[in-house]
Amino acid sequence: MILTGTLLPINNSKYWFIRAQINFRAYYLIINLLLVFLYLLISPYNLLFFLITSAHLFCIALCIHSIYPYSFLSKKTIASAKPSDSGSKLKLLIFNVYQENTEYDRFIQLVKKDAPDIILLLEPGTEWYRKAAYLEEEYPYTLKEIKDDTYGIWYMSKLKFTDGKINHLVKNDIPSVEAHYSLKGTAISVYGLHPEPPLPGEALSSKPKDKELITTALKIKETKSRSLSIVVGDLNDVGWSKTNKQFRKISGLRDPREGRGIFATFPTYLPFRIPIDNIFCHPSIKLLKLERLENIGSDHFPILVQLLIPEHDKETDSEQS
Repeated sequence: MILTGTLLPINNSKYWFIRAQINFRAYYLIINLLLVFLYLLISPYNLLFFLITSAHLFCIALCIHSIYPYSFLSKKTIASAKPSDSGSKLKLLIFNVYQENTEYDRFIQLVKKDAPDIILLLEPGTEWYRKAAYLEEEYPYTLKEIKDDTYGIWYMSKLKFTDGKINHLVKNDIPSVEAHYSLKGTAISVYGLHPEPPLPGEALSSKPKDKELITTALKIKETKSRSLSIVVGDLNDVGWSKTNKQFRKISGLRDPREGRGIFATFPTYLPFRIPIDNIFCHPSIKLLKLERLENIGSDHFPILVQLLIPEHDKETDSEQS
């Protein structure tokens, strides 16, 4: 079963169960290693032993290939900011609130403590909006589609955007947000996504999720010469999946978790978690801070990221093009 689960994602099928196995590569790595160690201790060294062990060793190599970029041994694809670096600091809070979560006050306290410039809330229903709407006094620039079907989205910003809109990239009932800024002459685009998860009761195929990610990547590619892009949200996908890699290849964005850790965010109620809340940004943007915050009642941990946006100059122009 472990061999099957590790190898299933090699298949190009979009069926939810097959695609979901890629999420657990870190855990499959540990189990495959333990099984090889167990076989070495108790199994006779015959042909069956060598065949089974070879299969597990192949799976170990496959898992390492997937998750190695997120180890501390790997190269950082988004550089850490240095004290001497100049630019605009931009702090974002990304949180899938879990619609049934009633820990509104803990969320408000978190906002007050961390003081993000931009907040992206996913799954906010009417009760969440009623309890936290007064935040819009401090975050007056908003994009929202409040829904009670777990696909609500609420984008709040202290910074005035030059343009902003709600998109429905794949389905009319699955919203995403897009906001454009000018920070010290540097054009910035922020995309907030929460595509449909490939799960029974939602979508039995990963096609809708994949289409939303690739559509966003193509949109970013079209504007890459004019704007530095940032993509955040619960993408219902891990950084090492085929679709996620294709998204980064098309968009040219990078993952600040590479070289720093997995930052697993879901589910909060189990010790075995997967990193489906994602952040991607243009490679000329630098990282000041990346944190998985405390559990405040949701099935997702909040993520806080602070970025350093380069000042507009000829070097920035050359990197964008």
